[in-house]
Amino acid sequence: MSGRFVLGVVVAALVLAVGQAAPAADPPWEVYVLTGQSNMLGTTASGDATPAPGESPADEGIAFFWSNASSTNTAFPPKLYGDSGAAITTLRVQQGDGKANDTFWGPEFGFARTLAARGRRNLMLIKACRGGGSNSLWDRAAFDRDPNAGHMWGHLRDTVRTALAEAGRDGRPFQVRGLLYLQGESNTADDAARSGERLAALAADLREVVEEIRPGACRGMRTIVAEIAAAAGTKPRIATVAGHRRLADADPSVTFVPTADLPLKADGIHFGGDAKLEIGRRMAAAVLQPERPAGR
Repeated sequence: MSGRFVLGVVVAALVLAVGQAAPAADPPWEVYVLTGQSNMLGTTASGDATPAPGESPADEGIAFFWSNASSTNTAFPPKLYGDSGAAITTLRVQQGDGKANDTFWGPEFGFARTLAARGRRNLMLIKACRGGGSNSLWDRAAFDRDPNAGHMWGHLRDTVRTALAEAGRDGRPFQVRGLLYLQGESNTADDAARSGERLAALAADLREVVEEIRPGACRGMRTIVAEIAAAAGTKPRIATVAGHRRLADADPSVTFVPTADLPLKADGIHFGGDAKLEIGRRMAAAVLQPERPAGR
């Protein structure tokens, strides 16, 4: 056997071995964090004409991690309506409150389905919401003074940490692309006056948590804030929306999504199923738009 032939066989074997030993790496997760109160949680009571989000073949391809806190909770760690068992599942409705709401589901369905229809793959949603509550519950400074008073910041932080630990198993990369936020109907006058400030702080605090886990994983993260329900109903609600709008005007990484044209359910404070799907679609459209230049 010639030396040239032996060398050729060895090279071919090495090429085959390398090809078998180095399979293609899993693509990065494209992660979005959803938080807020009951309209992001997504009620299904009050005679909702669309109590379920319907079915889509895209749902089985969308990773979903969730943990929702009860509206009656006053402590940290919070009492939960339910969670995904500290595991990544696929997109689905969530446990209800055992009372009027058989299930909860919010804008996540319209949001994720819209992105999937536009060709976005490897989507992962992390949802940590609460029924009711002022924006002070998401305030890290309040949590640092008294974890019970700021329990939703602690809960959001811990939910994101656990979810990203699951997502990053075996070294799989992830990028947190957005914070989706719908909160404010329960704000007091003082909370409302600080709505923009507290949302900006929440986004910054979330970035810090993610960067501690994986540096660079929040690069380019957007904040998408939806207009609250019954936005013109009270002075605190008007002030809450004004604060969110000012933040979006000043910060090109923040987009304000109007919802005032969408109908409410009979209770006058919650969006029904069709409106929740549309809010999700509008939030997805905001993600798909390029970030505007600073100063515009």
